[in-house]
Amino acid sequence: MKKVKNKRLSLKARAYICLGCVLFVVLCAFLYFQFVVSPLVVEVSRAQVDSIATTVVSDAIYDVIQDEGYKYDDFMQVSYMQDGSVASITADSIKLNNFARELSTLVQIYLDTVGEHDIGIPLGSFTGINALSGIGPNVTVNMVPIGSVITSFESSFTNAGINNVLHSLYINVNVTISVILPLTTKHVDFITQVLICENLLTGKVPEVYLNFGNSVFSWA
Repeated sequence: MKKVKNKRLSLKARAYICLGCVLFVVLCAFLYFQFVVSPLVVEVSRAQVDSIATTVVSDAIYDVIQDEGYKYDDFMQVSYMQDGSVASITADSIKLNNFARELSTLVQIYLDTVGEHDIGIPLGSFTGINALSGIGPNVTVNMVPIGSVITSFESSFTNAGINNVLHSLYINVNVTISVILPLTTKHVDFITQVLICENLLTGKVPEVYLNFGNSVFSWA
């Protein structure tokens, strides 16, 4: 009777040990995928996703500028002193705000048009071993734009000869895209910078602009 009882206890112990081993393996696999494989797969897919985001933003900026006919004078007002030197450079916040709003809306529309996009990742990438990252059949992961578009303007002043300064106005567009993996979803931010307009300022420009170099102002 005692041997049968001990045998039953031994079977229970083995069952618990097997269950514990299975749970341990599952936990290790989950942690490995979460902290090793997922970041690697996101990096592998980043180039393809970045290409899509850059194309969408560039097309949207081109269309907005073409439709509205925006020029440098629409965004920046330059006033001169009697000796021909630059007195001040003022940004038209209303027109910049309108431009940013139109662009954000159009980028969102174009992203919605692209919709869910499949990305092929070689199976070897899921091993976490760099040497195997390009080997094996492709495993499809999904890219989904989640609708977050943030814009900011960057103003740059560059010396272009004696008493000549090139003033360039850029827009930075931050787009958030989700990469859907088998066990998790990663949100990836992409920033695309595009030149909107530029103007050659003739005459002495105050040092406050040249020393400051770049300025950034944002619209969400």
